[in-house]
Amino acid sequence: MIYDCIVIGGGPSGLMACNVLEKHHINYLLLEKNDTLGKKLLLSGGKRCNVTNNLPVEEFINATTLKHKRFLSSALHLFGPSQIIQYFEEHDCELVLENNFKYFPKTQKSQSILSVFQQELSPSRIKLNHAVKSIDYMDDLYSVKTNQIEYLTKKVIIATGSSSYPSTGSNGDGLRFAKDLGIQYKEFTPAETHIYASEVSEQLLDLQAVSLEQTTVKILGTKIENTGGLIFTHFGLSGPAILHSAESIYEQLLLGEVKISFNLITETREELNQLFEQGKKENTPILKILESVTTKRLAKKVLELSKIDNKNISEISKKDLQVLSDYLLAFTLKVDSVQTKDKAFVNAGGILTKELSPKSFETKKHQGCYFIGETVDIHGPIGGFNITIALSTGFLCATSIVDEIKG
Repeated sequence: MIYDCIVIGGGPSGLMACNVLEKHHINYLLLEKNDTLGKKLLLSGGKRCNVTNNLPVEEFINATTLKHKRFLSSALHLFGPSQIIQYFEEHDCELVLENNFKYFPKTQKSQSILSVFQQELSPSRIKLNHAVKSIDYMDDLYSVKTNQIEYLTKKVIIATGSSSYPSTGSNGDGLRFAKDLGIQYKEFTPAETHIYASEVSEQLLDLQAVSLEQTTVKILGTKIENTGGLIFTHFGLSGPAILHSAESIYEQLLLGEVKISFNLITETREELNQLFEQGKKENTPILKILESVTTKRLAKKVLELSKIDNKNISEISKKDLQVLSDYLLAFTLKVDSVQTKDKAFVNAGGILTKELSPKSFETKKHQGCYFIGETVDIHGPIGGFNITIALSTGFLCATSIVDEIKG
């Protein structure tokens, strides 16, 4: 049999594509290397699955790492956050808004999302335990060889994910296929993830689990900065501001030493100086003042690092107060490394967007060959961006195939 389309990968992008093909009665086949579908999807969002967010399309696009911001426009306008919410509601899976930003299934279980994708797919069109070994293009057909059998198809959709959490089957196969087909790509590297810093693990271990609700992480020597929460861990730093900075930190580490700075307090230098002056008038101990602007553990640690005794602020020199201010407003650390790509929440890299049509995600070099989801060099921060991109590109790709076949 010659299929109209073969989809490789049973993650969110592949499953979305299959649902579109199924709805329009396209002769397709889904090949999945695991013994179950959606293995990585089930782990996402702490097993709760942050499906999408409430950003308008333009704001959504601007939050991604894309240099050519318009590349995602067609996909997101066709099937973006609002359409995704509607899609799940129509399939009896209510989504709830969390922190006025992220959407999760009301059940708080990723399985609910996976069940929506599975409920309308014909089991006969799904081949589990079929690891694709090679894809060859010949005589206007694609030969897809698996560990079990060879299939022929007019079109092939590659939705194999990145190299994040390879134990789920996401081990970068898409780049291997791209190499064989002569399609350019960027190797996968860690993006949204934690960072390691020996200064924290060796000197600041007593700050473990201390968090900052809002801070700005700056990569020194660059103009790069990201704002959000931050958490001290036993190995370094985590939290949204760190996760958003990790990709840039990784790239800077390839060039040499990297130091970052971030504020421990929300007050400005001027406001801090006013607190100091008020404290002098009232003979307030310096630790009490520090505790009024940050946590007790951080206040104690800043005094310790500054090598300043807890005495009335009027007894502390102007120079020492400047040292305290610098710690509070620009706490500086050397970064040793970034979590590896296989353990990163999100990877950077993938098929270069210049190789694909933004109207269909079809490769320009091979008609009938498509790359979607995390296999493509597109990603956003934590917060429903990447599953949205997966669903959006899967929907657009499959819709373009339906339009072409149905004419």
